[in-house]
Amino acid sequence: MREQLHHLVDRLSEEKLGPLLRLVQSELGDEPVARDLPFIGTLEASPDFAERSEGIL
Repeated sequence: MREQLHHLVDRLSEEKLGPLLRLVQSELGDEPVARDLPFIGTLEASPDFAERSEGIL
């Protein structure tokens, strides 16, 4: 099972490794759980995305 996990991790892109590393660390009690929520910045974006939705779609 560990060998399969190693193989799968090796296939992940760099940006996917951070959240996975934090998950494993939190399971082991090594570090506090830190959430990686990259979409949060869109909640404060300006101009308002609702106003621009027609142009975006």
